[in-house]
Amino acid sequence: MSDDRNGGNFWLGFFLGGLIGGFIIFMLGTKEGKKKLEKLLDQAEVYEEEIEEKMSNLQEQGEKLLAETEDIKEKVVKNMADKKEIVSDSFADKMDQTLSKIEEVQKKGMALTQDIRHRYFKKNGKTLNT
Repeated sequence: MSDDRNGGNFWLGFFLGGLIGGFIIFMLGTKEGKKKLEKLLDQAEVYEEEIEEKMSNLQEQGEKLLAETEDIKEKVVKNMADKKEIVSDSFADKMDQTLSKIEEVQKKGMALTQDIRHRYFKKNGKTLNT
């Protein structure tokens, strides 16, 4: 079975080689072939120039996009820094207010504790001192 496949591959390769060889002989060996070859080469040069131009345009657009991206990045970083200062100041103010309220609650708690101690913790009618 493998012999049939290898034999088929041989004949396929032989056929393709003959076609390619005939094409090359036609292109290089005849006046008409040489004219067609020149036209093909000229067209290939035109395509090459178009591709180079398009690649150049794409590169320029990529560089512009990269520059715009850098500008946007810088603006975002600056805005974040500005917002951070605002948030930090706001947070510091709220923390100060919260700590002040905690101190007030602590003072009231101490006063209430002293009041309870004086009212309810007596021995022989006298307030206990701790």
